[in-house]
Amino acid sequence: MKKLFGYPGLITILVFAVASFSACAKQEPAAVTIQLTNAPAIVTVNQTVRLAANVGNDGSEAGIDWSCGGGSCGAFAPAHTANGAVTSFTAPATPGTVTITVTAAADVSATASATVTVVPEGSNIRLSGAYVFAVQGADNSGGYAAAGTIIADGDGTITGGEQDYSDETLQAGPDLVTGTYAVGPDGRGSITLAVDNAELPNNGVETFSIVLTSTTHALITQFDGTATSSGSLDAQAAGALDAAALDGAFAFTTQGIDVSYSQPIARGGVLIMSPSSGSVPNGTYVENDGGFTFMSGTTGSVTAPDPFGRGTIALDVNVDFAYYAVQGRVLRLVEKGYPSFMSGGSMYGQGDAGTGATFSDASLTGSYVFSHSGGTSYGPLAMAGQFTSDGAGNFTAGVSDLNNAGTGAFASLEGQGRYAIAANGVGNLDFPPAVDQRRDVSAMLIFAVDPSLNLFDPSSGAGGGGALILDWDAGAVATGMIVPQIPGSFEGDYAINLQFIATPGEIDWLGRADASAGALAGTIDANEAGRRAAGAPFAGTFDADAGRPGRWTGIFTARGGTLNIIYYQASGSLLVAVDMDGTDVGIGVLEKK
Repeated sequence: MKKLFGYPGLITILVFAVASFSACAKQEPAAVTIQLTNAPAIVTVNQTVRLAANVGNDGSEAGIDWSCGGGSCGAFAPAHTANGAVTSFTAPATPGTVTITVTAAADVSATASATVTVVPEGSNIRLSGAYVFAVQGADNSGGYAAAGTIIADGDGTITGGEQDYSDETLQAGPDLVTGTYAVGPDGRGSITLAVDNAELPNNGVETFSIVLTSTTHALITQFDGTATSSGSLDAQAAGALDAAALDGAFAFTTQGIDVSYSQPIARGGVLIMSPSSGSVPNGTYVENDGGFTFMSGTTGSVTAPDPFGRGTIALDVNVDFAYYAVQGRVLRLVEKGYPSFMSGGSMYGQGDAGTGATFSDASLTGSYVFSHSGGTSYGPLAMAGQFTSDGAGNFTAGVSDLNNAGTGAFASLEGQGRYAIAANGVGNLDFPPAVDQRRDVSAMLIFAVDPSLNLFDPSSGAGGGGALILDWDAGAVATGMIVPQIPGSFEGDYAINLQFIATPGEIDWLGRADASAGALAGTIDANEAGRRAAGAPFAGTFDADAGRPGRWTGIFTARGGTLNIIYYQASGSLLVAVDMDGTDVGIGVLEKK
């Protein structure tokens, strides 16, 4: 199985290995190799960060030499380390760029380098207090998910925190966290975590790139050689530590891997939870396990949040999660199902309508944008669109764009899509056959959320609610979101994140760009299946679809490649993007800063 967009898809990889041997043949020794495992894209002047590197094919275990270039470039302690050991790099006292180089002591021709931007200290104050992060992507074992809380001191130090990590071979957490961070004047930055668990990849040192849209919200992507992933970083409200604030009805979805059967799985439903009393007295649970669907009632238990907002949820359908509370109505989830399952996702409050079981078809009235991603029997899946609903189960307008493993489809939803929502917020949404030429995507389950919530930025005062999506088809495993659509301009400074599958594997782009007069121009950090590039130039275009307001066509250009993009605009502050190429498939977001 192969991990897709931070979400696993139904794609089987067959590897055929052929080897021949000769008693007379002389085998040359393998060349020594070296990888600089982690180097943040950005550091603050005089800041000290933890770095590591790995040498391959070095039988002598001679270790690694560290050096840098570019004026007064900083210092290493120690300047020589054993293979895989951590060194501390202290940045120079003046802003600029430095090049960090690692050299294999056993073979000085084996080197690796990374360029790091050194920024002034002034912007670090933009991160101050407790933040919850959640990422999902691929590591060396396959799919993985992580979530946790960090405490930023406003001056570049992470003074504490906690993390849960799960992949197909390892489950860890809660583990204590410290670390460093740096924020540049343009809102781009880096986080380096020191997780207190040497069993984690890179001895628990994790490096991320971030782009702040405000002091309470950022997009985040993993920027080291151990994994590719993307997600969010959100300020943790004080109420997140109050068990009573988490009481109520919640909708949730997660996506991951059924490790036992090597197939993707998506979970979801609605739960009535009471952390203050420790119980889940009622709920509806659903799953799509490799195309096999299941729905049942459920009960269970839930613990109160600890000082970092972490708790656990155990359902009687043999599903367990660790949660990290962003606020009383938003939780980030990591499944605690090792060795059988791994998944990650989110849980959102349903508000009074959920507690009182008063949802109906009228709860989804007006114009909406949706995004949906995962995989099918053909490979990776990405989908986005817009629709207008009449509050009585009908789509009066709408279109969608879908990329099913390189086969694209554009379809009208007007008069063809239908939906129905039960009183507890669980509903179904049916798409017409034209949505997917390969006929994998047609039936969805939806879970309505509190109309005051912003699903992309929980701290935003602009809510609108919407719903979570879980694919209910036999040929697709995927999840997504529906959010209200409000007219707005496509101008200004945007944070950009795109996850896509291409020839090297999963690729994550994260950065910022100015949007003006149909053009995008900016900078990204790219993690291409572990190969990283910091501060790469980024460009793009966007052209309005005159007949379909809210839909835009264009391209992204970076790292020598061009992607064909369809945008759907939820507001002047939010657009979702789908990569419609035949050779790569991806999903992304643009959030105004």
